[in-house]
Amino acid sequence: MRPIAAPLVALTLAASLLNSARAADAPSPFSLSGFGTIGAVRTDKDARIFRSSTEQESGARTNFDLSVDSVLGLQASLALGNAIDLTVQSVVRKGVADSYDPLLTWGFLRFQATPEVVVRAGRMRTPFFMYSDSVNLNYANPWVRPPVEVYSLNPFADLNGVDALYRTPIGATDLELHLFGGKSTLDVRHGSAKLQAIRGAKAALSVSGLTIQAGYARSNLSVQWGDPLFSMLNAQLMATGNEHIAQDLSGNDSKASFLSAGFQYDSDRLLLIGEYARRSVDRYTVSSAGWYLTSGYRFGALTPYLTVARQSQTAPVTSSSSGIAQVDSLLSLFNATRNKPQRSTAIGLRWDATRNVAIKTQLERIQPGPGGLGIFLSDNIRDDINPGGPVHVLSISADFVF
Repeated sequence: MRPIAAPLVALTLAASLLNSARAADAPSPFSLSGFGTIGAVRTDKDARIFRSSTEQESGARTNFDLSVDSVLGLQASLALGNAIDLTVQSVVRKGVADSYDPLLTWGFLRFQATPEVVVRAGRMRTPFFMYSDSVNLNYANPWVRPPVEVYSLNPFADLNGVDALYRTPIGATDLELHLFGGKSTLDVRHGSAKLQAIRGAKAALSVSGLTIQAGYARSNLSVQWGDPLFSMLNAQLMATGNEHIAQDLSGNDSKASFLSAGFQYDSDRLLLIGEYARRSVDRYTVSSAGWYLTSGYRFGALTPYLTVARQSQTAPVTSSSSGIAQVDSLLSLFNATRNKPQRSTAIGLRWDATRNVAIKTQLERIQPGPGGLGIFLSDNIRDDINPGGPVHVLSISADFVF
């Protein structure tokens, strides 16, 4: 197994010292908490490299790898008055270029305008999914990781802007409305991307253990690719008079929209979760849709579960053709490397070992393709066009909060 990165250890020690100091003090408006996951994952094919996020540039092969899922986070809150407080959250996990630099995932002021209305300003999670706020807090989730067939559709994690939440009961039903706006940036493999002028809304209804929600967002999208394949393809397009195709591959003038809907039913024993999401863009990357269904049943501290999931392409990066065989071959390969289709079936077991520790195991059968390698990487870029047969992925994790 690979060792956990040094920053994780340093952050753990810092959290322990701060918690000790807090315990010795009198009650104060300051609070500190933490969470983390120690996860190990392996595949049954050394030529298929598994990762939990499209931002990761390496991952697990046939040996257990501790870098893919392991994460550690700290969250602090400070009351600045009766109606305003500051929340900061920092997370360390494997990211772009396999770095472990601490990330500021939350950093916002929260104002309780009325008993029903909360306004926040600063950095928050992009609220594109049902489990957006707990993507890093795996202890709050039933799975080892949220299904990547849906959660990889929108890798933009940070919303720098403002939002407003309105919560009110309507009889026995709780209603929540969420309006948000701002911008987001993302470092991707050999490039960067930005969402500008994000504007969106979500609505959720909860009653008797059932929660249903739906959301929609629009934004301007820019993507700057810089990988060797893009550079080669772009040079050939420009040299053969196909500048119009090159403009579809990378630039600052795309429109994007994101639609999501989901439900969760959680009784004393039965757990049912489903989510659908759809990303639509007019250039620079593929348009795709994904869904998953999870069912679980609690037997005391044990919760076995089953998940089926799928992601498929709805439109390629570009459907244009240059009419030149060599160039069109590179175009097909470029489309395939940006496409992440796959379907999977997973069985798992969650054991709530103590009040704040959950042990999970999960076995997935993942069929990548067609027309892409799904969440996997390969040493041979041509595999993106011919992904081959299914890959089995075994994951074991310990989630904790403190």
